[in-house]
Amino acid sequence: MEFCWLRILIGLFVLSKEHAFVPERIVRASGEQATLPCESVSPWTRWFWLPLSSRCAEVQSGYVEITWSLTGNEVAPVRFNQRLANQTSGSLVLRNLVMSDSGTYVCRSPDGSETRTMLDVTAGCHNNVYVSFWWLNASSLRLSCRHCHSPGNFKAKSFRWMLNSKPLGNGHWFEKSNFGSIVQLLSTRRRAWGRWECHSLANHTWVSEICLEPPVQEKGAGSASAELPPYLVSFLSPSPSAAETTDAAPAEAGGVKGTEIWIWVLLFLGLALVLAALGTAVWMWKRQPAARLHFCDKSSQSERGTLPEEESG
Repeated sequence: MEFCWLRILIGLFVLSKEHAFVPERIVRASGEQATLPCESVSPWTRWFWLPLSSRCAEVQSGYVEITWSLTGNEVAPVRFNQRLANQTSGSLVLRNLVMSDSGTYVCRSPDGSETRTMLDVTAGCHNNVYVSFWWLNASSLRLSCRHCHSPGNFKAKSFRWMLNSKPLGNGHWFEKSNFGSIVQLLSTRRRAWGRWECHSLANHTWVSEICLEPPVQEKGAGSASAELPPYLVSFLSPSPSAAETTDAAPAEAGGVKGTEIWIWVLLFLGLALVLAALGTAVWMWKRQPAARLHFCDKSSQSERGTLPEEESG
């Protein structure tokens, strides 16, 4: 019985840990909005963003703390300004999504509890522009840009491309066609990875983006950041013993501390031992009356069996 209870407790412990380590995943298309939940809300709650692609998001440190001005009208980083709204429930609503918004959003309370949400932004219609790409072979791919709705009398296929905030221009490693709406990469090199932006010449506000990342083997070797996305590197990295300043924010947003894990392990093991001891005590208590009754019956039978021999003697 005690082993059954122990297995149940271990199963519950594993499930709770898996739920704690695996954040909720939200998939949205470009141009849509997403609600980022926060279970523990207080005036000292802090928000962090760990982008899926630091290169595409143009983030150097691998993490960003989301802050609001004193008036609450401006948000840092600037990319979220006019797009991020703080709800009374503590959740955040991120509007007009772009692919570089992808990543893990962490809501962290002063006591260390966290709510993690993994946001995955896919291709979609953003600002009347839809960008997509597909592989032609192992080393060549094609990017395509089109209007979601007709721009009127203007040429429907007039576009200008930018790569990592710089004009694409002309190069020997790609070809443009169809009034700039299509870009075919003749060979995928290091320079091709990052954020591609397609600007419509019909309206300067019509722009959309798509993020291209190299395969793992092309990111380099010898470092964890070359093998894992930035949010996983921060999530798996150990936290320092002291994290009181803003400089320690990556560690704060970087997963459950090892000491907390061991505390949960010890608590569950202690509870399992207590239940096992109680189960053993109950089992022995139920067994003792039956054992005493069996001993008494055996003693009486033994006495009845020896009397005739004594009398015959």
